[in-house]
Amino acid sequence: MKWLPLKDDSQIDIIAPASAAPIEKLNRGLEWLHKHDFNVHLPKDLLKPRLFFAAPLENQIKHMKDALASNSQVLWCLRGGYGSARLIPYLQKLKKPKTPKMLIGFSDVTALHLYLTQEWNWPTIHGRVLTQMDTKAKKADLKMYDQLLRGKLKEITFSNLKPMNEAAKKKKTITGSVTGGNLRLLECSIGTGWELEAKGKILFLEDVGERGYAIHRMLVHLTQAGLLEGVKAIVLGDFTEGEEKDGVDRTGEALDSFAKEIGIPVLKGMPCGHGDKNAPLPFNTKATLKLGSKGELKVKTGF
Repeated sequence: MKWLPLKDDSQIDIIAPASAAPIEKLNRGLEWLHKHDFNVHLPKDLLKPRLFFAAPLENQIKHMKDALASNSQVLWCLRGGYGSARLIPYLQKLKKPKTPKMLIGFSDVTALHLYLTQEWNWPTIHGRVLTQMDTKAKKADLKMYDQLLRGKLKEITFSNLKPMNEAAKKKKTITGSVTGGNLRLLECSIGTGWELEAKGKILFLEDVGERGYAIHRMLVHLTQAGLLEGVKAIVLGDFTEGEEKDGVDRTGEALDSFAKEIGIPVLKGMPCGHGDKNAPLPFNTKATLKLGSKGELKVKTGF
């Protein structure tokens, strides 16, 4: 199943399946989309914050259903935070649209990535949420998204990945597709109807605000729950804001320790996640990973 390239005036639906965002950040994202001549559909009641959520659940469900039924080609998530998984029981009741739409988002949106890639076999994009499409960001970074939306990027390459264990240092080429996302959300998927299915795939991981011990604990949990069985390789993105109470960041040590404990090739250096770049990473498309002293991941887009 493939996406349709966007043209000037192509419709993009904005959804807020998780938490709310300041109106000024929403407006900056909208400004970027309008500047690139896209037709943006924004529900009038997109933001009616309740507790941790951008809007009441019934609003979020309606927005998602309407976006899936519309003539748009893209579902762009406002931001992460918390709440996306609450929509999945309602998605399970829907008939899959004939043409896949490009879901864009990350962090809490990991739940929707897993459902749409595993249950509907759609390609999706782990990438910037709308609030990150800020004109203050590097133009080169944002340009990738415009090229991606218009179908001009057929493949995205991630170079100079650093091997973290002996298995990753061996010169070898791995093929498959990429799945994964936020480590905390992947752990939350255990035992659900959208549980991570990574066998035979390349698993991507990132997170924010998790201390070293918590990261290691989640990775051990995934291992003991059997979710890493058959995984071909693991590639790591950004792990940020994980400082201990004494100010020391031990997330790197935790990841190094885990990489050496597991027999799966583990590489780091993906510019994806809660860091500054957050490059678009296609899920559920053909990918090729070259291991060795300088790893390289090439991922086809969904066009």
